[in-house]
Amino acid sequence: MDHFEGRAAVITGGGGLLGRGMANRFAAAGMHIVVSDIDGEKAAAVAEQVASDHGVRALAVATDVSDPESVDALAARAYAEFGSVHLLCNNAGAAVLRPFAELTRDDWDRVLGVQFHGVLNGVLAFLPRMIGQGGDAHIVNTSSMSGVGLASLRSLNAPYVTAKFAVVGLSEVMAPAVADAGIGVSVLCPGFTVTDPAGFDGPWSMPSAAWYEHNLLGTEAVADEVFEGVREGRLHIFPHRAGLGEVEGRHELLLEGFRQAARTSPPMEQD
Repeated sequence: MDHFEGRAAVITGGGGLLGRGMANRFAAAGMHIVVSDIDGEKAAAVAEQVASDHGVRALAVATDVSDPESVDALAARAYAEFGSVHLLCNNAGAAVLRPFAELTRDDWDRVLGVQFHGVLNGVLAFLPRMIGQGGDAHIVNTSSMSGVGLASLRSLNAPYVTAKFAVVGLSEVMAPAVADAGIGVSVLCPGFTVTDPAGFDGPWSMPSAAWYEHNLLGTEAVADEVFEGVREGRLHIFPHRAGLGEVEGRHELLLEGFRQAARTSPPMEQD
């Protein structure tokens, strides 16, 4: 998608660190912004700042992405306000850091409800409308290096990792399925992102964060990468270059599984 000015973008989790960065980056390209967040006050503050700084229209909508009816209402509001939506960033997030054996069903439901079902709810609410408007639209699903990298670095974050792997799978299977309808799909996989990389000196919440000690990025850098990814139509958006080592490490584990299988003689055929 290479036409941004005057079009509308919807960003869930827009009151948070990365959502705010994306709202400002796409507003700088001339897009009107719908800032969606479960915290209506945070959404309103970002919408006010975006409109003031970039001279675009910005609308705040309090939304619980884990609730399909709430996301349907968000889509209806966005289309009523702007007539069409050409960019959807499914970006809302939640996490529970706890040892695996101590996780409860409520922990799993809470994280998967936002991190995976929140993305799926966004797709189901907006995709038919985007197709109906004639396509020429793009959907960005926020995953993480947690969705493509080394799960062993994230033992305290199991529901999050599970959801992020699911978002990658959803995006990869969705992209070719909707391409003919004129819908582009990207999956965003950032590593450890902070407000101010120059001033950050820990603590590292998990080994997965420490992996990016020498590749810290701020939200503006990640948002710039998202913009370029949408403009170029990338399927995978990888802002953090250190993530390559994680992906290589994960695939080495998969290859080792095949090497182990090759050492096993196939069963003899029975007469």
